[in-house]
Amino acid sequence: MNSATHDYTLCGWRLRSALELPELAPWAGDDRDPELVFELGEVPAEIDATFRTPVVQANAAGTIRFAIDGVADYLVEDGDRIVIAPHLPADSPDIRLFLLGTGLGFLCHQRGLLPIHAAAIDVDGRAVMIAGASGAGKSTLAAAFMRRGFRILSDDVAPLTIDRAEPVILPSLKRIRLWHDSAQQAAWPVDMLEPCREDLAKFSHPLEAAHADAPLRPAALIHLAAGVAGDDAITLKRLRGAPAVEAMRQQTYRWRTLTGLLGRMGALQRVGAAAPLIPLHFELTRPVRYKRLDDTIDAIVQAVRAGS
Repeated sequence: MNSATHDYTLCGWRLRSALELPELAPWAGDDRDPELVFELGEVPAEIDATFRTPVVQANAAGTIRFAIDGVADYLVEDGDRIVIAPHLPADSPDIRLFLLGTGLGFLCHQRGLLPIHAAAIDVDGRAVMIAGASGAGKSTLAAAFMRRGFRILSDDVAPLTIDRAEPVILPSLKRIRLWHDSAQQAAWPVDMLEPCREDLAKFSHPLEAAHADAPLRPAALIHLAAGVAGDDAITLKRLRGAPAVEAMRQQTYRWRTLTGLLGRMGALQRVGAAAPLIPLHFELTRPVRYKRLDDTIDAIVQAVRAGS
């Protein structure tokens, strides 16, 4: 097995990885010891789980095991280590997809951060998060922001620090992922891009200079509501108090596992502490698919600036 390692930056941490990770920038900071390690190795089938789903196990020490059939088994420990046992060639994009998605989310939970299922965009030097379920259009909207010259902190997981005097959103992957039709609409050269998984029509596009690589204070969290076919209206409804907290809970990345780690009350307390750290919360209803993307961006930017 190749014993070479690679040093990258992930959320500002120095990561030493046994896998090549083109989604991340090489480490260019000081000579500190790695704060995260990704290594290849054996992953036990059982970890004395106190919380269990068909995919995830978590134990009383906070260790998390998750398994993706036909891809890899992963062991996430202490917020600073992931062991990967591949079922595919180690350079498969499938392995990286779950490592840098679910794996990153679990690392955030272990480190006391709140990972939000959102794209994060730099608007006037602060982070505006676009949250929603998979397929809601987060990445499509983020790609439209990028086309307008805005920089992107993250595409899918936006980690929020909640234990600092000044909370920030941490930058994550320097890639954005779109389904085939959305990639074509964004004029991406689909034939030249790497699929996110084997036989999956979703593609990874490098952000390059469009990647915001420094933490930013949060400005707003915007929740995507389902549009109605034939309705071209764009509305931003302000959320305050309990509705804002509940909307944020729904978009906490890997919420169910967080309840397994902290208990439901502990998980709710973490979200309740995090929600007031974001000045503005909105529910956005906009036309379905690709209609009025520029108008939607203008409405978001105007609402954020008006509320600042």
